[in-house]
Amino acid sequence: MELNFVLMLTEQDRTIPDAVDVYQKLSVDELRLIAFKDVGTDPHMARDLTDAAHADGRSVLLELADTSDAGQEAGCRLALDLGVDQVIGTWRPGAAAAFAGNDSIAYWPFVGALSGSPLVLDSSPDELAAEAQRLSATDGVAGVVLMPYRQTSFDPVLLMERTASAATVPLLIAGGVRDAAQITDIAAAGAWGFTMGGAALADRHDDPASVTQRVSEIMRLSRQADAS
Repeated sequence: MELNFVLMLTEQDRTIPDAVDVYQKLSVDELRLIAFKDVGTDPHMARDLTDAAHADGRSVLLELADTSDAGQEAGCRLALDLGVDQVIGTWRPGAAAAFAGNDSIAYWPFVGALSGSPLVLDSSPDELAAEAQRLSATDGVAGVVLMPYRQTSFDPVLLMERTASAATVPLLIAGGVRDAAQITDIAAAGAWGFTMGGAALADRHDDPASVTQRVSEIMRLSRQADAS
């Protein structure tokens, strides 16, 4: 199974203010997926990013980082207005129902209890497996999202393996992915893909070309993990 890499144009659970500029300077033809968050962006930036990525033949994920009920509802409206390809958010039955009849936008809720900013995961392997199984069987859910590196109570590999084995929809790993060993573990656990933001963007102010270089390296590591 191909391991998908999603470039998050975010830091500290917020869209970076220079997201459009960073995207326009990016030169990695094989990158197929980009993402940004509702927090830190504005409608004009969101529209510019979405339109630019779609014009380049890329898919766009919108993560709803405002976990309040009002924030999730506003984020769903933004997703529909922008026409993004995937929406990531905390589980809301209303959101699943809203996207169930939409063939263009896929709804991927988070698995597990999340709190704080940046978000922290607080669920056991058994709880994650049970929720992954339940969400997978829910109409309108196209995939699920796990943040195993945003906690310290359990081995992240165990959390990924238990969640992946219980889910019958694709599993995306998000938050805290920074190195080759993690990418290898993610592939071995059977995940559909992973996101990375801060680790790819960290040196962009001093060296704008570093984003393209790091994304190219991440793509190489993803292919290598696929083959192992």
